[in-house]
Amino acid sequence: MNILHNIRQMIMVLTALFLITSCDSLVYDDEGDCTVTYRLKFRYDMNLKFADAFANEVKSVSLYAFDEEGKLVWTSSERGAALASDDYAMTLSLAPGKYRLVAWCGLGEGETFTLPDADKAEDIEDLNCRISGVTATQQQPFRSDKDLQPLFHGMMDVVLPDSDDGEDYIYTMRLTKDTNVFRVVLQHLSGEDINPDDFEFSIEDNNGWLAYDNSMLMEAPVVYRPWAVYPVEAGVGSDESEAKTHADATTRAITNVKAVVAEMTTNRLFARDWTQFAKPMLKIRAVESGKTVVSLPVIDYALMVKGKHLEEMGDQEYLDRADEYNMTLILDKDNKWVSTVINILSWRLVVNNVDVGG
Repeated sequence: MNILHNIRQMIMVLTALFLITSCDSLVYDDEGDCTVTYRLKFRYDMNLKFADAFANEVKSVSLYAFDEEGKLVWTSSERGAALASDDYAMTLSLAPGKYRLVAWCGLGEGETFTLPDADKAEDIEDLNCRISGVTATQQQPFRSDKDLQPLFHGMMDVVLPDSDDGEDYIYTMRLTKDTNVFRVVLQHLSGEDINPDDFEFSIEDNNGWLAYDNSMLMEAPVVYRPWAVYPVEAGVGSDESEAKTHADATTRAITNVKAVVAEMTTNRLFARDWTQFAKPMLKIRAVESGKTVVSLPVIDYALMVKGKHLEEMGDQEYLDRADEYNMTLILDKDNKWVSTVINILSWRLVVNNVDVGG
């Protein structure tokens, strides 16, 4: 009897120890200590400041998870104030396994971009993104004259491990900003008045449709037109001696510079083999004569201010990091383009009488 009693006591002790240490025990059911969680943080430092700007710039996230066969198995989205928190992370409600995660961020704010096949997506190839209005069968270039909402893309492969101990796994997805703002300033060499209605501005490219991996899905031509055109004026300081030095029968000191500013927003810029593809072009046309007074390859000019300290950086990475381009174009009295000033952050380049080629 003593032997049976001792055996029963040993069984009771072992059972108690099991209940204390097991993730299935009643002790931990309410605390959730043994629950395995997977969370995804987002980081947007693919910019020229090399600093994370996710909380300040990204207003919505749409995340899609695909299994090893490329089939959609889960999706989630979130927007609003929650994304502005420094510790924001999206919970991945997925079973352990291997997945490819794709994020399109910024959708739904003005509906300037759309995922046309997302609602019926089954394969990863269905998760493409285009400018709203662009179609695969369009006969003419699509005209985009809106301030496109900031669009971001991210993609990564993850392995979600199984665990019996209950752990919190955190992953980080880096985002690329696709949209770019061009701010084109047009002025006369003489500083005389310039009328915004006298010129038409455009950027012509073929980047209207992006694939799930943020590559160019197809040649989808777009003519980007300004969403804002307005006159500006700036004072130019000069003392009397300088004015007298420059004053003669044909020259006067300029104290005010008047110009026109045109703002355009484009989709992602691509560094491509330009022997195989047409270059994206910035064009300015004089309305009265119909003559094109400026025609320059925007990507060639954008890369001119890459800078010596970034020369090791690839062209595509540089185009992805820069998202604002300020260009000042100067015309002579015959509306002939004679000079260009390009500013990107602190980099400034002046180009005089140079034909880069179209």
